[in-house]
Amino acid sequence: MAKHARPRSPRPVDPRQTGCRPVRVITPRSGGCPQRPQVPTMLGVVTNRSDFERLRRDGATSYTAYGDYLTDVESLLAGLGRDGVEVHGRAFSPEDFEEYCEREGLAPEDGDSHLAYTADPAAEEDWVRWDGEPVPEFLLRVERAHERGRVRRQLDRMLAETAEAALTGAFPEPLLSVAYARGAEALRDFLLTAEEGAFTAVCGLFAPEEPVTAWADLRLEADGVLRIEEEDLDLLCEVLCVGHALNLPGVVTLSGVCERRGEVGWEWAFDGESYQHVGRPAAS
Repeated sequence: MAKHARPRSPRPVDPRQTGCRPVRVITPRSGGCPQRPQVPTMLGVVTNRSDFERLRRDGATSYTAYGDYLTDVESLLAGLGRDGVEVHGRAFSPEDFEEYCEREGLAPEDGDSHLAYTADPAAEEDWVRWDGEPVPEFLLRVERAHERGRVRRQLDRMLAETAEAALTGAFPEPLLSVAYARGAEALRDFLLTAEEGAFTAVCGLFAPEEPVTAWADLRLEADGVLRIEEEDLDLLCEVLCVGHALNLPGVVTLSGVCERRGEVGWEWAFDGESYQHVGRPAAS
């Protein structure tokens, strides 16, 4: 079933000994460990320069340059890798961190709040295991997981705030199953529109509080095989699922470069019940 349908713990008791699994949280300057820990090691990483500069302006980091920070992250990962330590990373987003502290009643300036945010079990979908790849590649994976996690948590909130979820605290599973099947079928039909080439698919919902947008890069091979990250495909289906479940209007676009026709693009409008193709495919 769709990941957004999973029940979530409303508030962790101890973020470092969560109901999901215990973890050990470290920072770039806390260094490695003298012996291999018995639990996964969590590392909160700043994945982009703009977030780093915001933390620096807020006095939330002792680093003065993003390059120095990345050098320490690289050294830390290398040391943990030599020790055979299982390492997972989560993007440290200043915006999300502030929201988390407000929601949990924590003081943002408290160092323990940083550790609690990093190990938050409700955001376990953001955790990315480090497989020994270079730091830039690892940061891209972590940031992408963070983007997906934010969308999923937004979908969770939308479902939880419905009348259907009022009695049990969860949206009825049978209704989600039907909505997910409809969304997955629609997405499959959209992808079959394209020919061999590289494309970007975008699914959006015009939610009253805040619009929801998810995207994914994909490639269609000559033999009809679809190349796409499984997590990305799941997320696109989940957005369409919630659109069907809550009868929310939205839009789906598919654009990219077709091997035969060059640049192309398609758009479908969703009225909460069905999809309507908008215009003709654009081609260069």
